[in-house]
Amino acid sequence: MRINPAVSTRYPDLSAGLEKVFPILPPGDMPWDSSIAESLMVVDAAPNKIVWEFKIAKVHCNLLGGIHGGCIATLIDTCSSCALLMYDGKYKWKGLGVTTDLSVSYMRSMRAGQTARIECVVQRCGKNIANIYTEVMDETGAICYAGSHTKFSVDSRL
Repeated sequence: MRINPAVSTRYPDLSAGLEKVFPILPPGDMPWDSSIAESLMVVDAAPNKIVWEFKIAKVHCNLLGGIHGGCIATLIDTCSSCALLMYDGKYKWKGLGVTTDLSVSYMRSMRAGQTARIECVVQRCGKNIANIYTEVMDETGAICYAGSHTKFSVDSRL
């Protein structure tokens, strides 16, 4: 996972937070979703918002050639969780919490070779619960997938 240098300079806390979420691990210790993280790049950020680009490769696709639904769900889960690093309200979480609900709408397919733009916005973040909305768009700006993500803070356990 990479971050645009200009974004990293503007938001050094975002860079530090992403390094904790996506640590550099030895090849034998890579998590199952490492092929997704390798293809992600933060391209923009603002208070309560983070924007990613994701280069779709064949490894991310199903047998019909479209990006796999599980890959989209993982992208929305991962990317929207990181939006909490940009939250600027009253309750700043120490960690990214755990997912309590993830809803994904699949509207149109994307294929290997395309670049998805993933925009995640924190709608609400309280002491224990956060709600994040995500849109995944193709190169033309058409919304292909959308997700609603509810997170529960586990800060009391950290």
